[in-house]
Amino acid sequence: MSQTARAKSVQRGRCKIYTDIFPPLQPDAYEALKRSIAEIGVQEPVIEDEKGGLIDGRHRRQAAEELKIPCPKIIRRFASEAEKFELALRLNCQRRQLNRQQKRSLIEAYLLADPKIGDNALADIIGGISKNTVAEVRSQLEATCQIDKLAKTRGKDGRMRSRKYARIVANTDKEVDSARKAIKDLPDSCQGKIVDATTAARRARRNVKEQVRDAQIILPLGDGDIQLHHCRFQDLEQLAGIKPATANLLLTDIPYGEAFLDQLPDLAALAQRVLVEGGIFATYCGQTCLNKVIRILDEYLTYRWTRASIWTSTANIIHVLQITSNWEPVLIYSKGDWRRLGHWRDVSQSVGGEKNWHPWQKPLPEIEDLVRHLSAPGDLVIDPCGGSFTTAVACRNLGRRFIACDVDEACVRTGWERLAEEKEQTATVPVAV
Repeated sequence: MSQTARAKSVQRGRCKIYTDIFPPLQPDAYEALKRSIAEIGVQEPVIEDEKGGLIDGRHRRQAAEELKIPCPKIIRRFASEAEKFELALRLNCQRRQLNRQQKRSLIEAYLLADPKIGDNALADIIGGISKNTVAEVRSQLEATCQIDKLAKTRGKDGRMRSRKYARIVANTDKEVDSARKAIKDLPDSCQGKIVDATTAARRARRNVKEQVRDAQIILPLGDGDIQLHHCRFQDLEQLAGIKPATANLLLTDIPYGEAFLDQLPDLAALAQRVLVEGGIFATYCGQTCLNKVIRILDEYLTYRWTRASIWTSTANIIHVLQITSNWEPVLIYSKGDWRRLGHWRDVSQSVGGEKNWHPWQKPLPEIEDLVRHLSAPGDLVIDPCGGSFTTAVACRNLGRRFIACDVDEACVRTGWERLAEEKEQTATVPVAV
C-alpha cells in the first residue's frame, strides 16, 4: 500500500498505525535493528494510545513479535487525533534520514490525515524543509480535491489562525489592472499584508528582477543539446536565447488547479511565439479545471485532439464527486495548420508509480512516445514546467534538442543529477519516423 493510501486508511479510521505515513526501513536497516533487539531486547518502549493505536515503534514491535520476545509499551492519552500524528512525526523525523522526495511524500500523507495543520507548523516538525514546500504540496492536494481548502489552519501553538494572503488596495481602474498584473509576482514578504497598488507594482518588479538575477543556469550536458534553467517560464526566452519560431514541440505538465490559470495565457503566448508554423503544443491537464484551460488555450492556438494517459496503479480519489480516476488528459494543440506526423495512438497505458524524482513525475516510456510522435530527430523541444525533467531524458534518448526550466531550484538541480545518473544507461539515438 502506498503512503497516500495508508494515510487515507488512517483518516477513515480503518488503520491505527500512525507511523504508516513513513516509508518502511530498508531491509538491511531492519535486519540490523532486529539483531540488536535479539541481543539486548527492546530498549525503548513503543507508544500506543488508549485504544491500542500505535504512535511510535512500528519496527521495534514487529521485530519483537518475530523474535517472540516481550515488547514494553507506554500507553498515552491524547487530546486529539492531530496530537497523535504530530508526536509520531516528531519522534520519527528525529531518527530518520529522509531525502527530499521522501519528505514531500511525507508532507502529502500527513496533510491527507491532518489538513488543519499550518504550513509553518508542519515544516518545523519535519525539519529541513520550508513552509513554501508545504504550501506547494497543500495546493496540489487542494487542486485535486483530495483535501478541503481551509480558511484557517493550526499554528505551532495549537491556535487556529486565518491563512495569510497578500492583498492590494486599488482605487481606480488603472490601479486594478496594475494590481492584477502584480499580485502573482509579489514576494513572500507581502503575505498577510495589505499594500497599495503602486507599492505592489514596485515590489513585484523587484521580485521578478531578483528571480532573473538569481536564476542559476545549469550548463548544458554533453554536446550542449540539453539545457536546464532555474527561472520562471516567462523569463525562459531571454535567459536561454530562444528565438521566435524555432521550436517544434512544447511538451509540458502544467500545475493543476485554479492557481495556475492566471499564468496560462502567458504560457500559451510563449508557445505561439516560439513554435514554428505547424508546431505542436501538448500538455497534461487536471480534470477539475479542464474546461477553463481549454477556453484559455483556444484563444492562442488551434485545438487538435485529447490523448488519454491511463495508469493501473493507485487511483486518484475525487471525494467531492465520489470519483475514482485512473486517467488524465493530454491536450494537443497546433500553431496554425496541422503538419503530418504519421499514425499515432491517442491512448497510453502504464503501471504508474514512477515518483522517485518528483511527486508528479510521468513514466519515461510514455513521454518518449509523445516526443517520438510529435517531433522529429534534431527538433527543438521546450518544457516550461520541468518538474522531474523526464522530457529532458526522453529528448536525449531520442536525439532532440531540449530547453527547459522550473521555478524550483531544487527540481533543476535534481534534474541535472538525474541526467548525469542516467547518462551511462541512455544514449542519444537518432530514431526515424
